[in-house]
Amino acid sequence: MNQTVNKQTSRIEWIDLAKGFCIILVVLYHVSKMLGVTYPLWVQLSAFRMPLYFILSGLFFKQYEGFVGFLKRKTNKLLIPFLFFLVISSVLPYAMLTHQFSLPVLIEEREVVYNLPIWFLLCLFEINIIFYLIQWGANSLCKNGRTAVVIVVSLALGVLGLFLGFSRINLPLYLDTALSALPFFAFGWWLNRKTNFLRIPSRRSDLWIIAAGVAIVGFLAVPVSWLYNLFTFQGICFAYLCGVSGTIMILLIAKFIKRLPLISFWGRYSIMILCTHFPIATAISLLLSRVLSGTPLLLSTLALTLCICHFLIPLLKKYLPYFTAQKDLIKTH
Repeated sequence: MNQTVNKQTSRIEWIDLAKGFCIILVVLYHVSKMLGVTYPLWVQLSAFRMPLYFILSGLFFKQYEGFVGFLKRKTNKLLIPFLFFLVISSVLPYAMLTHQFSLPVLIEEREVVYNLPIWFLLCLFEINIIFYLIQWGANSLCKNGRTAVVIVVSLALGVLGLFLGFSRINLPLYLDTALSALPFFAFGWWLNRKTNFLRIPSRRSDLWIIAAGVAIVGFLAVPVSWLYNLFTFQGICFAYLCGVSGTIMILLIAKFIKRLPLISFWGRYSIMILCTHFPIATAISLLLSRVLSGTPLLLSTLALTLCICHFLIPLLKKYLPYFTAQKDLIKTH
């Protein structure tokens, strides 16, 4: 067994570390936007923040036992946490503020009220379903070149998503963003299917790839909004190039380091941090903004948010395992 695999859990530890790096960037970005405070390399770090999650999801894509079984699994892992935290973070604050228990408008101008980051779970759920259907179609219709067909169709749908973005056409429930992000997911699937990326240990030659990734992201990164599916026509190639390059860079760095206990722990349970950090950061920022501003406010809010999320993880695992993707609410067998 590869040394980076935990023998008790069969988890690839450096993948958890990569996810930990990513969730820190996610929390940092949202806190920064919330406070209106920027930080160094904001554009560069944002270039691969979301692509990393899409590529990682594609890297571990499996069809499982047919479409119904696949749908149940993805519902348990993605859709149920989305719906649970959508209701909890939307209905309860609304009820407390208005003393009413009627359901408010939960999604407004593509922003999930009270808990913006959970949009990603719904988008990733849709990407999984679309990609499953692409694979099913390729396996059913093609005897040869199935991988090529899957990649070509995924790229074609990605182009459709980009066209919708350029045309400022937003489809319901982030479907246009799902289409635009589909090539990242397909790349992750191809990377696992056609290379030994997950199985080979880190090598010194990887340092050159990391350096190339740093250079590409450092000089070519452009602002991208995956939530709103907004791109500039001139920068879209750079957006995909930097997304892939930055992801490979982070994955190789994680391979070298293998494990950092705290960050790896956050990566393993990144879905819990994703779903809880925004309302926590909102409350903390309101309190700290009375005495701090600028960078000190940004760093203090980030640190306290991650700290609270850290101590919430065991509570969520124990009391809400079916709503945090730790146990299956819908039986898959």
